Amino acid sequence: MADRICRAKKSLILAVAVLLLTGCAGRPLIEREIVRAIFFAREDGKEHAVLLLQNQESEDSSDYEVASGEGDSAAQALADAAESLDGVMFYGLTDLVTLPADCDWEQLQEFASLLYETAQPSPEITLFVMDSRTRDNLEQTAGDLYDEMQAVEKKYRISCGLESVLSQANQAILPCWQETGYGIAVLRAGAPPLRYVEPVRAQLAAVLCGQSRKLEFVFSDGSISCTAGATVLFHALRDRTQVILRLQDASLSSLTQDIPNEEQTLRRLLSAELEDAFAQLCADTRAIGADPFRLGFWQACLQGAPGNDLPAELVVEYA
Repeated sequence: MADRICRAKKSLILAVAVLLLTGCAGRPLIEREIVRAIFFAREDGKEHAVLLLQNQESEDSSDYEVASGEGDSAAQALADAAESLDGVMFYGLTDLVTLPADCDWEQLQEFASLLYETAQPSPEITLFVMDSRTRDNLEQTAGDLYDEMQAVEKKYRISCGLESVLSQANQAILPCWQETGYGIAVLRAGAPPLRYVEPVRAQLAAVLCGQSRKLEFVFSDGSISCTAGATVLFHALRDRTQVILRLQDASLSSLTQDIPNEEQTLRRLLSAELEDAFAQLCADTRAIGADPFRLGFWQACLQGAPGNDLPAELVVEYA
């Protein structure tokens, strides 16, 4: 009996190994087209899709290949790119998607639904980002752009996955790629997008909405540098929502002789900068009816009633 059980276990292990190597379609892994990133672009009235593929014939894991397609819709463009390849499409390792820079909330939902329905097995997308590159530029620089975005994702501990995009009702907040790092776009159904490319507001917005846990920027007209880990707590008071920004391992340094390199002075200036940025973010998002930082949600949870109209203040603490 023990021998039969042992042989059965070995047969099961062998069967699992065969499935892993061949895949559900019965194709060897080498015959799959492993997609690492999908770049969408829009130009001249056409939708374009550029696929970044893992080069399986190379021993260097950073070697990539590119396939592209176009169509009247993003779905057609993605299908056109896939049809230009010989192997079976494999999206399970896809972790990056870029969308056109002029994407609004309604278009974002179309892109997210397309990926959810088409990209099987389900991709492990950790970063949705908006980018303004053309198809030609993407075809030439897709590998370098992918590596750059992976580095920024790791540096700022930033994430914006498919689930977070699909789960937000009538609004979303997405990173926008820039040569200097990233900005932030706030998208709201029926409203024009808000875009923040200035580092202080963009990074604060990413931290407040839970997409990042790191601040690294220069402020006060380029005279002070800041690097810090960041977490957020909410405290609902009777007449306002208090947002507590807790900074860990904060490193502040004066870059000019006009500002003394004294810790308390630098902390005071940083707090004022962040408080001003927070006030502007709240004013802008409320103007379009958005609540990307879920201030109303926390007010309802902690106070028992919705508090979208209550004022909110930022309190900066140092751990």
